[in-house]
Amino acid sequence: MKKNIYFVQVSAVYGESVKTAYLPYASGCLAAYAWNNSTVAENYNLGRFIFIRENIDRAIDSLKDPFLVGFSSYIWNMEYNREFARRLKLRYPGCIVLFGGHNVNPDGSDLDNMPYCDIIMHGEGEEPFKNLLVALHKNIPLSAVNNISFRENGKIVSTERTAPSDIDNYPSPYLSGCFDSIIEESGISPSIIWETNRGCPNRCAFCDWGALKAKVRHFPMERIKAELDWVVKNKVEYVYCADANFGLFPRDTQIADLIIEYRDTYGYPQVFKTNYTKNRDDVVFEISKKLIEKGIGKSPTLSFQSLSPEVLKSIGRSNMELDHFKKLMVRYNKADVPVYSELILGLPGETYDSFADGICTLLDCGQHTCIGIYPCELLPNSLLANPEYMNNYGIKTVRTPFSQYHCKPNSDDVGELSNIIVSTDAMNINNWRRSFIFSICVQAFHNLGLTRAVAIYLKHEQGVTYKEFYERLISWLDSQPDSSVSGGAYAHLKQLTLDVSEGRGTFSVPFGENEIITWSFEEYIFFRLAKELDGFYKDFSCFVKEFDIETEILDSLLKYQKDVIKQPNKGNCVITSNFDFYGYFSRIYADAYAPLEKRNICLQIEGETLSGWDEYARVCIWYGRRDDAQLYTGKKNTVKVSGII
Repeated sequence: MKKNIYFVQVSAVYGESVKTAYLPYASGCLAAYAWNNSTVAENYNLGRFIFIRENIDRAIDSLKDPFLVGFSSYIWNMEYNREFARRLKLRYPGCIVLFGGHNVNPDGSDLDNMPYCDIIMHGEGEEPFKNLLVALHKNIPLSAVNNISFRENGKIVSTERTAPSDIDNYPSPYLSGCFDSIIEESGISPSIIWETNRGCPNRCAFCDWGALKAKVRHFPMERIKAELDWVVKNKVEYVYCADANFGLFPRDTQIADLIIEYRDTYGYPQVFKTNYTKNRDDVVFEISKKLIEKGIGKSPTLSFQSLSPEVLKSIGRSNMELDHFKKLMVRYNKADVPVYSELILGLPGETYDSFADGICTLLDCGQHTCIGIYPCELLPNSLLANPEYMNNYGIKTVRTPFSQYHCKPNSDDVGELSNIIVSTDAMNINNWRRSFIFSICVQAFHNLGLTRAVAIYLKHEQGVTYKEFYERLISWLDSQPDSSVSGGAYAHLKQLTLDVSEGRGTFSVPFGENEIITWSFEEYIFFRLAKELDGFYKDFSCFVKEFDIETEILDSLLKYQKDVIKQPNKGNCVITSNFDFYGYFSRIYADAYAPLEKRNICLQIEGETLSGWDEYARVCIWYGRRDDAQLYTGKKNTVKVSGII
């Protein structure tokens, strides 16, 4: 009789009216490779994939005499996996429990605190998983299976680590039918993770991708085309390409053209998101421009992680020159292609000043729309997590509830945890909090647009640096009474920051009117103030008066700043001004500054009407944030400029 094998790889369910979730790609890869082997196929039965957060006891009830259950683990499911495995072992003591994935420690030490786990698998899993099943069937000692850790005579034994081989003969989990039953029975609209290649040439200290030390290997084009046929057949709307450096190889342009051809011909996929390489700017620009013009692409990322030379040295990373970045921003702005930049808070060697200066340098270079700033997660397989490295840089962390955005809050009894760096030799915890608040305020007020126009005007007309403006804004917010619109929002942000830094809170805030889902802090602050727009700008006008702007310009600037913030139930609108602010800011975005002109201007805005704050949140922030969709002057609206009639 065949022995039953099951996989557990859960992720969040997104949306409410239409629910979508990622298919368990990593587990599917292991299954497709293993069951391509005759010994495995003849002696083992592939059971169901548990891929969303089900009630654990009911999920265990659904298993039939499990021989082995494999858990694919990352930060969003590790605690669920642990609790599932613990209960599973109580019910089925003889079941072999196998853990793998990015969140298992490289030395096998998880076995010390997971008595219910029998084997840990390290690195890419296709070959060791197949070899493990064969060894278990033929009674071959576990010591003969590479890339695993297990217990022997009460001690942890780790076998030889070997690099994975070429992947051109790896079967696809999509084409092999691994997920057919999920699509037929789950009622979930599937999103997929897709690889055209595997591996990363970079060795960034904060990342565990390059730590695998595997060369970049390509899947055959025949497989890529067949998987796109599968996407069309199964009406998959969202494809996340997990290539580490899309655009690095000449054939990536061909793949992008193929995706566009499939979308134009068959309607799918509707969204294609990927991680672009940082070393081929012209190629990335052309690929992303084509995808976005077709309405299928997401904005490319021009990442930095830090702008401090000391930090870059400590994490083994190099950045593009800032003059080059500024030219790229102008190029993307002129082409109406949204572009995204990333920084990480808490890297070794970073100070408050270097971090805040880095954010404002990106603003100086024209990145006004979207800067993503992430607290540094200590990943178990990264160089940052090495005990010697942590000691050298005085790295201290806090365990805080894991944050997942744009989904319903976790309703089960198992909370996931993040290991966040909140202190180093260069940045104590108080400066970490100060840095975090600065980053949230820049994202909420500048990138999302509440104060962007005023800050840019003061920078160009009075020489007020962005750092000075936002430090003064934060100081002013801190002085406001909690009963005021602005003061209340800021007081809540301070409390949220304190809670996460002490491990009591999460980096997401659940809110909404009818549909309660989770949002990042900057999104929450923006929404809270956008819903009380009159009160916020009444407060804000008092702050702006500190800068001694000529009264007529100040009144017009504040009116324009408020008028461009989109509101629900109002798709089309007219914005009038006796100064040409629209042209003024457009020229600045194109790095073609010219003084503000005093002339009557009428902006006729044509855009989508959004019914209520839930739809506004979903369309403008979740889907459209990088397009400035929360502004009437954003890329998704039609703006017609004329003189006032």
